[in-house]
Amino acid sequence: MKCTAVRVVALSSLALGMAAFAQAALADPRVGVTSATTGGPTGKPPAQAERVLHVGVDMQANEVVTTGASDRAHLLFLDGSSLTVGPQSRVTIDKFVYDPNSKVGALTINASQGIFRFVGGRISKTVPVTVTTPAATLTIRGSIMIVSADAARTVAIFAHGNEMTVTALAHTTTVMRPGWQVTTYAGAVPGQPAPTPPGSLATELAKLEAIGGGSGAADDAAKSSGFANQNSGLGPGGQPLGANNTTLNGEATNAVNNASTANQKPTIFQAPPAPPPPVATPPRGPGG
Repeated sequence: MKCTAVRVVALSSLALGMAAFAQAALADPRVGVTSATTGGPTGKPPAQAERVLHVGVDMQANEVVTTGASDRAHLLFLDGSSLTVGPQSRVTIDKFVYDPNSKVGALTINASQGIFRFVGGRISKTVPVTVTTPAATLTIRGSIMIVSADAARTVAIFAHGNEMTVTALAHTTTVMRPGWQVTTYAGAVPGQPAPTPPGSLATELAKLEAIGGGSGAADDAAKSSGFANQNSGLGPGGQPLGANNTTLNGEATNAVNNASTANQKPTIFQAPPAPPPPVATPPRGPGG
C-alpha cells in the first residue's frame, strides 16, 4: 500500500511538472518585440484582441501587423532578424522557430500589401527566410531586401548579402547583385533581374526611415534591444555596413545607386515537367 502511495505521489509530481512546463511555454509565446514605431500600428495575435504596437510590446507567432497612412513599425525578432513595416501595409508572422543554443530555426512571413524591409538575423545565416506576397514567393539568405507588394505586383530589391530568390508559377529567379530588383506580376513568371533605377525608391525608403522621429532611430533601437548583437545589416563589432552610412537604408540606397552588371548570377528556371509517355495503340486484328 505504501509503494502504491509513493507511486501516486510520484506520478502526481510528474503531472504537475509537465503542467507547469506547458503553462510556462504558453506564458511566453513571443517571437520578438516592437523596437520602434511611428503613429499607431496595430497587431492582432491569434488568440487576443488587436492592440496598438507601442515600443516594447511583444510580438507573437501568427500575429497580423497592420499600418495606416501615417504608421510605421520596426519589429525585432529573437534571432536578431528585423522587419520594418511601412505605411498602408499588412504583414503576418506565419512561423517563427528559434533555438538560441544552436542558433538555428525557421521564419516565414506573409506580406499581403505595402512596403517592407527585412534584415536577416541568425536564422537566415543557415536557412533561407521565406516571404510570401500575392504575386510571388521570396527567399532571402543572410541578406537585406526591400519589398513593395500589392494584389497585382511585387517588386523585390536585393540590397545586401548572399542571395535572394523570387519564385512564381514554378519559375525561380536568383539575384546576387546588390541593388538589383525583380518585378513579378500576379499570374506571371518573375521578370528578369535588372538594376534598380537610382532615385526610384527615394519616397519608399523615406517612408521606412521615418520611425521614431529621426533618421536611423529604428536601427539604433534594434542594436540596443539586447536580443542579438549582430544581424546581416551589421558588420564586425555591430557597426553599420558602409563607410559613410549610419543606417541600413543608407546601405540600401548605396546598393541601388551603385548597381552594375557585374557579379549577377544568371536567372534560374525550373525545368518544365516531362510530357506523359505516348499511349500505345493496340494492334489491329485481321481485316481491321
